[in-house]
Amino acid sequence: MRHHRSLRGDRLRGDVLRQLRALTGSTAPAVVGQGLVFGLFHRYQGRKNAVIVALPGMLYGLLAIWRVNLRANIISPAMTDL
Repeated sequence: MRHHRSLRGDRLRGDVLRQLRALTGSTAPAVVGQGLVFGLFHRYQGRKNAVIVALPGMLYGLLAIWRVNLRANIISPAMTDL
């Protein structure tokens, strides 16, 4: 079940990244923006944890741009959960 949620979250993150990239015309603001959106989805964990989660979210955005697919983004968070 956890893997299914992770896949859905990565797909959403990829969609947000693509939309922000199209909207801003630039990669850097899109990566930061999708990381912040990712952090906002974790507000229930408290403000501090939402910020902490936003930082890896930005790194996952960079990874998605670098690898051009979501496979690495699906595998890497799973590895940190182990």
